[in-house]
Amino acid sequence: MRNRRHTFASDMIRAGMSLPALMQLMGHADIQTTLIYVMVTPQDVYLEYARAVAQHIRPLPKASS
Repeated sequence: MRNRRHTFASDMIRAGMSLPALMQLMGHADIQTTLIYVMVTPQDVYLEYARAVAQHIRPLPKASS
């Protein structure tokens, strides 16, 4: 059962669910308990970083001739 909770928590975070929402959904009173179930890989960190950066990068203006 514990393995399913780890998988569920990690999948929900990867899908974009906020940690406080996940905490409530899992019935935890303390966010530290929820963090026990969330497994984040280096690839998860990279993908989240790339997504965040892509949202803040604006294209350069076109050069006028």
